[in-house]
Amino acid sequence: MRFLLTLAILACAALSFAQDPADIYHKTVDLDDINQISFDVYKDDQLEIKSWPGDDILIETSVKLNNGEPHILKFFLGKKRWDLAEQVSGDQLVLESVDKQRRVVQGTEFSTSETVSIVVYMPEDFSESGDRTYKRQSR
Repeated sequence: MRFLLTLAILACAALSFAQDPADIYHKTVDLDDINQISFDVYKDDQLEIKSWPGDDILIETSVKLNNGEPHILKFFLGKKRWDLAEQVSGDQLVLESVDKQRRVVQGTEFSTSETVSIVVYMPEDFSESGDRTYKRQSR
């Protein structure tokens, strides 16, 4: 009886530590010749812009797969499913989601959903000038 009770406690502890796979990754973008930045992000991603004293943009992307497996997360990180691509035209930069048609990941027994949160650390010399558009104040 004591063995079964110990086994039950261990099973509960193991299940409480089981979590959906998640990862946070970072990317920097050089802004030497850029005076305007705009964002075209996938509709379901959460985008937050914060000011910071740096000279470059720092992008922090947090991804959590609900009902997913770690190898699925690793596979899609390699495919840049949640990455922001840089499109430069003159002194304007557009950061846009690489995959704008994210299909649902269907497993053999379940489907996986994803929660993506993007925090962009914008240099202090940029200010908001419209919907998801920022312009450099100096220059």
